[in-house]
Amino acid sequence: MQKSGILFVIVGSIVGVGIILSFYGNQVIFEDLIKGEGQVKFGENLIIPVELDNTETQTGIYAVQIINFKEGITAKILDPFDKEIESQLIDEEVFEGRFNIAVSGIYKLVIENTDEKEIKIFGVIGPEPDAGKKSLGFISLYILIIGLIGMVGVAIYAIKNRKKSFS
Repeated sequence: MQKSGILFVIVGSIVGVGIILSFYGNQVIFEDLIKGEGQVKFGENLIIPVELDNTETQTGIYAVQIINFKEGITAKILDPFDKEIESQLIDEEVFEGRFNIAVSGIYKLVIENTDEKEIKIFGVIGPEPDAGKKSLGFISLYILIIGLIGMVGVAIYAIKNRKKSFS
């Protein structure tokens, strides 16, 4: 029985490490992204500015989440010269998009509400995370899966050993 207890501690530790890496990975991935939120009325805009350097990355990302989704939301990306480089009619509760960073400067995510009702909107804009940062998320997922499979394996092992000790 003591052996299965030690195995439970080991796989429990693996699951714990996976959870910690997951939180850390999310923190690393989202550290450069600028977030904004607000109640947006008809004719109003939610504007989220971010400074981007095209020598560091050539691609930017943005995301829009609409609470109690309604039609009539448009997301636009403006370059440092306030020229529209991307426009998207949002037709789902969560939308993600990409845009090219041609010049360094302040880019803006402009979220417009053309619906008559006030809507709660979250927006995020920033540089696309590099592959190293993204891989941390996958590593933590694999560690979690290994730990959970280990938990099942140790439980089966403990049940089989318990049956042997009663025989």
